[in-house]
Amino acid sequence: MTYLVPSRRHMLLGAGMFSLTALAGCKPALTAAPETKAKSVLATWPVGVQLYTVNAELAKDIAGTLNAVKNAGYDVVETAGTQGKTAAEYKALIEAAGLKVRSAHSNMPKLIDNLDKEIAEALALGAEWLVCSSPKTPAPLPAGSDWITGMIKAMTLDAWKMNAEHLAAIAPAINKAGLKLAWHNHPMEFTDLGNGQTGYDILMAAAPADQLRAELDLGWVAVAGADPVAMMKKYADRLDLLHVKDMIKDATIPAGFRSTEIGKGMIDWKPVFAAAQELGVKNYFIEQEPPYLKPVIESLKESRTYIATL
Repeated sequence: MTYLVPSRRHMLLGAGMFSLTALAGCKPALTAAPETKAKSVLATWPVGVQLYTVNAELAKDIAGTLNAVKNAGYDVVETAGTQGKTAAEYKALIEAAGLKVRSAHSNMPKLIDNLDKEIAEALALGAEWLVCSSPKTPAPLPAGSDWITGMIKAMTLDAWKMNAEHLAAIAPAINKAGLKLAWHNHPMEFTDLGNGQTGYDILMAAAPADQLRAELDLGWVAVAGADPVAMMKKYADRLDLLHVKDMIKDATIPAGFRSTEIGKGMIDWKPVFAAAQELGVKNYFIEQEPPYLKPVIESLKESRTYIATL
């Protein structure tokens, strides 16, 4: 299982698999914002952050980093592991900083092999959502391969169907435990598997909407060449959560893109948040991934300042 977890954050290294160069320097065409006047983003939702953004800082100083996140203007968090603490210990540290856990990330290998443990940990964290961040591959990825390229090759039609079969059994068990299950995407979920069918379509058909929800990572949606607003509307009956991630062209990254501060990348966020209000999205989590060009807390402050303008 360990081949999936540490490899996930090398996903920006995948090259040439989504015709990314066709996206360089342009924003995806977005659908028009709703005509009704929307409330400001800050008036609608608390400001959320995916804690992987500060993973390196947490590894050095959990309490200090969580306090810095709070001081940067954030209110709720989504976890990605517990930094070597028990879930109860980690929750106490998060709450001591004035933050609240709203959701917790896991992945399909963990949910398949240790479902009870993953449920118990999410409940102990005080999470409402247990989010699956990546699928299970039929076999471990080749050593040294970057995550995105390896996942595109591994996640065939049959591989997605295998994950969907597991989801069909996992989803009701998570729901029965009092949690909501959501799926977090990367670009490979939107690869055309033939006749316009995608892995995401296969997954969403695995369980009814009251058992399987969606957490759309809009940065990865855009990198895959899809329209963020159109994708939000396509899955409106399941959409609870968003990853607010902006992407920018970067020739030093093999894939040609890296994540950046919100408002500095390829996504037009005003229609995105207007659609989120229209569709009743429950929470969003700002996420930025390495490489960072400045201290990450500074980047989080910049993203928070931009969100305040919407």
